[in-house]
Amino acid sequence: MSRKLETDLLIIGGGATGGGIAWDAALRGLRVLLVEMGDLATGTSGRFHGLLHSGGRYAMRDLESAKECIDENLLLRRIVPQALEDTGGYFVLCPGDDPAYVDQWLEGCKQSGISTHEISLAEARKRERMLNPRIEAVYEVQDGTCDSWDLLHSLQHGAEEAGAEFLTYHRAEALHVENGHVVGARLADVHTGETTEVTCQAVVNAAGPWAQEVAALANCHFNMRLSRGAMLAFNIRWVNTVINRLRKPGDGDILVPVGTVCVTGTTSVKTDDPGDSRVEAWEVERILSETEPMTPGISRARILRAWGGVRPLYDGGGGEGRDVKRTFTLLDHADDGVVGFYSIVGGKLTTFRLMAEKAVDAVCKQLGNTTPCTTTTTVVPNHEACKRAFTMRQYHELSGRLDVLEHGENPGALICECEIVTDRQIKEALASGTVHNLHDLRRDLRVGMGPCQGGFCGYRAAAVRHMVAKDTPEQTLELLREFVERRFGGMKPLLWGHNLRQILLNEHIYGRILGLMPAPTVPTAPTVRPASTQTATTQDKSNGARGRVLVVGAGLAGLTAALAAQEAGAVVEVISVGQGALTLHPGWIELGDVSALSTRPGHPYSQSSGALADGLALIERAVGLYETGGWALTGLGTRRVVAYSAGLVSAPISADAHILVVGIEGWRDFYPALIADHLKTTGYDARAITIQLPHPGGNFDDWTIDIARYLDTPSGQQQLIEQIKAQVGNANVVALPAVLGFNRETSQRIREGLGCIVVEIPTLTPSVPGLRIYHALRRTLLGQGGRFTVGPRITELVLAEGRVTGALAEASNLRPRTVRADAVILATGGLYGSGLESDYHGQIVEAVAGLPVANVPPLTEWFTELFTSGGAQPIHAVGIQTDHQMRPLAETGQIYAENLFACGRLLAGYSPVADGCTEGVDIATGVMAGREAAHQAANAHRMAVK
Repeated sequence: MSRKLETDLLIIGGGATGGGIAWDAALRGLRVLLVEMGDLATGTSGRFHGLLHSGGRYAMRDLESAKECIDENLLLRRIVPQALEDTGGYFVLCPGDDPAYVDQWLEGCKQSGISTHEISLAEARKRERMLNPRIEAVYEVQDGTCDSWDLLHSLQHGAEEAGAEFLTYHRAEALHVENGHVVGARLADVHTGETTEVTCQAVVNAAGPWAQEVAALANCHFNMRLSRGAMLAFNIRWVNTVINRLRKPGDGDILVPVGTVCVTGTTSVKTDDPGDSRVEAWEVERILSETEPMTPGISRARILRAWGGVRPLYDGGGGEGRDVKRTFTLLDHADDGVVGFYSIVGGKLTTFRLMAEKAVDAVCKQLGNTTPCTTTTTVVPNHEACKRAFTMRQYHELSGRLDVLEHGENPGALICECEIVTDRQIKEALASGTVHNLHDLRRDLRVGMGPCQGGFCGYRAAAVRHMVAKDTPEQTLELLREFVERRFGGMKPLLWGHNLRQILLNEHIYGRILGLMPAPTVPTAPTVRPASTQTATTQDKSNGARGRVLVVGAGLAGLTAALAAQEAGAVVEVISVGQGALTLHPGWIELGDVSALSTRPGHPYSQSSGALADGLALIERAVGLYETGGWALTGLGTRRVVAYSAGLVSAPISADAHILVVGIEGWRDFYPALIADHLKTTGYDARAITIQLPHPGGNFDDWTIDIARYLDTPSGQQQLIEQIKAQVGNANVVALPAVLGFNRETSQRIREGLGCIVVEIPTLTPSVPGLRIYHALRRTLLGQGGRFTVGPRITELVLAEGRVTGALAEASNLRPRTVRADAVILATGGLYGSGLESDYHGQIVEAVAGLPVANVPPLTEWFTELFTSGGAQPIHAVGIQTDHQMRPLAETGQIYAENLFACGRLLAGYSPVADGCTEGVDIATGVMAGREAAHQAANAHRMAVK
């Protein structure tokens, strides 16, 4: 049954204009209801570059809009300062731009009332060091920036204080017209489908680019000129002043510092879709190339996200794109036979207050309300300062959040490190009743808007919501999946360099660690087992000749290669920039369907699968391999097929097991309730508890390694065992986060103390099981006489007569040192590990030797599948091709050098996560490269001795 509401004025649209109308009308004493089909500011108002216009961009061709902008700009600084930042603005004449434009522009500014002030380039560069030193002129204007979400929430609070009501996530499905007058509307809750009948005396359509569709509900029709613009957000504020190119407005001619980032744009593309948020590759390249003349080098900076917003332009003159005037139009649909129905179209966010005033003037005239507009003098209440139960925005400014986090009342675990969002803030937001999904949290708290784009905090926020909202596991995973997919969509046009590494890390986290993506279909029982004895291929064949093998990279492939070369008689040195990707690995071994993958042309297994059993034996000797029963638990409680456990404490779990999932109270990286709830849906008897352990990170920044070190102590083990035993009940399996110490004895003592099966579940990085593997392999290598150096970057190979004789390594004096070697193995990783480098032109290069890179698709085709589908993406297959001895091939198809080898993720032809063979390929190719390198090195050493 429909609920019923009665109001004077119904406003459709929750952007800046709709919010301004609600505030203005409520101040004049009208009963007001605003409805929005999403959250506030989810349309054009939330998808712009953040500029508070001085009007300078329109001073040449649209004097009316320019004057409206500067007048409202100065007014908004007085009435809503909490949503604005007075950054100031520069208009800069770049090399190659028309100098004749300057005088015309200055005259337009003068006519519009825009204050301009010429300053020297030297003075401008004192403030903005990124400016091009060849800029020919700089003029200062009164630009600023506006946080549209802060603006809308302030307007909402001001309107609600005056009696207005806001309904978000309600769609207008019908407008009721009787005898030529609008009398009401039917609304539908987009989540529940529940309908609401509204009786009203007037309706204002402030739906932005959707205004045509809303008007059609009353059989009123007009044409808009929708224009989509693309914007890019850089990871930091490269400038603190708005920078405009002093030329006719075009693509990529503005830089806007907003909050903690810097936004550049835009483009202008005709569209018929009001929700069109696409950003195409050509737009990104155009924006970057056009921004370069203002701030050289910025195209190489990290870009967090791209998005599109649709300009709701209206021009009776029939212009398109940038030719359409930016002023606004109020349409009185009495002219169409519907009295009391108005549409407000066009305009800018900067002019929202003026647009609202004109719309409410018309409504009041119709209703006989003579109360004058007071929004020119009434200050909008600052929602930040309001003492309300809904306090999630109390620390919206990062400086305020950081101060409270470090010095104020302890706000709990830090869920989003980049934007300083705590679990307490998320819980308060959820308790408000106005937050329906993770995107609402993003808009209100900025969760997921930092460099990881939800890679870490998306999971944490979803798990916190699961606990508070009591969602089903299926609902939680669906909310998380949709959030992650949307975050990926904003990164998709920008996936090169650091962003590409980030998305590959996110793929690893959500595909393997958390198990959000569908798992690959592979045999549940390992089809390859460790070799029982060393085969002839791995035994020492050096005959006393011990050549030197240099391994570049210290991930699983590199360390496996190093140990294989060492066992084959070589003197081994490992050089790596860092610890490699083992710090991310879950501590298990995925092999994939070895038989099937071995027959796939170009797959690394097609050349190396025969070495896999020897590689597993090597890992078993150095680390230990354990049966898993074919699968292991992920951080979301799903199951992923794995062959063996290595650094992870694991054991087979029977179908009738009683599982107790144990978390640590207040820790942000493990959520036992979500895991247990998901296990229940798969038929397991599972429940969750939390125990208390010390918080060395101050209860907001605890790390896995800190907890693991504490559990290596007798007191830590005792504290954990005593608390679990008191609550173990009938459980015969205890599942804990993978932090059970670095010492092997720790997990054994915990298992003995509890008297039941103990398994670990992977957590977010740094991975304790991965570090166990890393340290075990490193200890083995050093114990057998190997050398291990972390820090220097190998920048180049030294070649002579078709052979590698060494490599150049960075040194502290900036002069590279030469590392001599009889054979070199590249285990530098792929696009994630920086063995391959990419740029926004779609070029991919191998970072050490400049080896040819195979399988590189056009940039627009790097990702063709949904991110959360778990499917293979074309970019996964990019890498180095080798011969059957793991030697890289040159462009001619011949080997690059007879003693150069490659292994691991640097190789072409496979998708580690989608194929389910991450560790298997690392181990098989590592062993093969290592033993072949040792053989080549031994031969070289013998020749040198002769």
